[in-house]
Amino acid sequence: MCSGVPEYESQVLVGIAQKIFGSSFQSGSSSAPESGITPKSVTKRVKETVMLSCDYNTSTEELTSLRIYWQKDSKMVLAILLGKVQVWPEYENRTITDMNDNPRIVILALRLSDSGTYTCVIQKPDLKGTYKLEHLTSVRLMIRADFPVPTINDLGNPSPNIRRVICSTSGGFPRPHLYWLENGEELNATNTTLSQDPETKLYMISSELDFNMTSNHSFLCLVKYGDLTVSQTFYWQESKPTPSANQHLTWTIIIPVSAFGISVIIAVILTCLTCSPTSI
Repeated sequence: MCSGVPEYESQVLVGIAQKIFGSSFQSGSSSAPESGITPKSVTKRVKETVMLSCDYNTSTEELTSLRIYWQKDSKMVLAILLGKVQVWPEYENRTITDMNDNPRIVILALRLSDSGTYTCVIQKPDLKGTYKLEHLTSVRLMIRADFPVPTINDLGNPSPNIRRVICSTSGGFPRPHLYWLENGEELNATNTTLSQDPETKLYMISSELDFNMTSNHSFLCLVKYGDLTVSQTFYWQESKPTPSANQHLTWTIIIPVSAFGISVIIAVILTCLTCSPTSI
């Protein structure tokens, strides 16, 4: 095997290679480069596309004689034998090859389960036609599934002077936790629901909150998942009371009557001022 590759990893690679290519596979190429010790890392999001390279420069003529296979951790992904491509079921219909001067694979519509260490193994025949390990390299692929900013919707009035709102977000990973906060203090939620899609493993979370409508509020809906957080703020402003119909009627009566009374008083005062004094 190539120097620098851990013995346990080499044994796994050899075992899989022998199952694929038969007993003609042999290890022990002293010319193989030292790679695979510290895999480089690539981070992608769910549903995105990633290109993984073997980091091995070759020619079109040489490609026809090479044996190339990709594995993720201890499971096979893809194998190329004398130009023929075999894709394993989990990667069918979403994995393609780019066989130019540097063999690469492209994985489409990434899933959480695609996270792991991918290893490219290249074997080359010697003068006797025996295939030996020529090149090995690894890439650590990390898949992120970020939760979008939560949405807060109004659910109406479950009882007089009480308002209910719901905060929700979906499509993220790992398992989230949702908190309602006001002025930095945690509030008691009415109902919190958490579910996970059995196929994609992505989570959905929602939580309801009841509050008194007779005062102003500023609520923070905070969702934590792993070391990350997303949040949304909901503002509520107490509405001013609307005068009733009776109040309108009262003021309608009071204002004209008051105006009439003032007019009478002014008239009396003016009359008195214009009266001539009575002699005794």
